[in-house]
Amino acid sequence: MSVVESDYLKRWIGAPITDALTEVALKRPADPIEYIALWLLKYKENEVVKAAEASNAERLSIEKKKLDEEAKKKAELEEEQRRIAAENAAKKAEIEKALAEQAKQTEAAAV
Repeated sequence: MSVVESDYLKRWIGAPITDALTEVALKRPADPIEYIALWLLKYKENEVVKAAEASNAERLSIEKKKLDEEAKKKAELEEEQRRIAAENAAKKAEIEKALAEQAKQTEAAAV
């Protein structure tokens, strides 16, 4: 067996085969070949589920970051809205005060 083949086998089936053979040695099923085959099928199913869960976790993390950013932007917009409302209220009060003073001056001039 070449080094390339050996590396391939170690990378892709080394751990699952070792685990499957360990199970066979411990449990000593009546049909070890079928047991290994079913064990490997279940292993593959579990790997697919793990990959899907990892993908979902990553998407969830991204969505949480987006949600946090949106919440931060919303809070900033609300703060800016409060600041603008306060400025507008102050300007309105200033205008009303100026109008009141102008009315007083008009009254005083008329008298």
